[in-house]
Amino acid sequence: MAPINQAVPKSGKAIAMRNCRTGAAWLVSFSYTDGMYWHEPQGNLRHIRRPYASRNIEPNLVPAGTH
Repeated sequence: MAPINQAVPKSGKAIAMRNCRTGAAWLVSFSYTDGMYWHEPQGNLRHIRRPYASRNIEPNLVPAGTH
């Protein structure tokens, strides 16, 4: 099992994150009932990418304001 990202709380609260490679903004939250991370694109990215769920966080995502 992959280690859980400590930047995203298990409470379900969405955290603003950015792709450090492209600068694209995402909201990421953790669903403890499913054990999945929910990724929602923000801004103009919403017209290009769709929300998705995955078992781990994309390695390029970092908390917003840290890059």
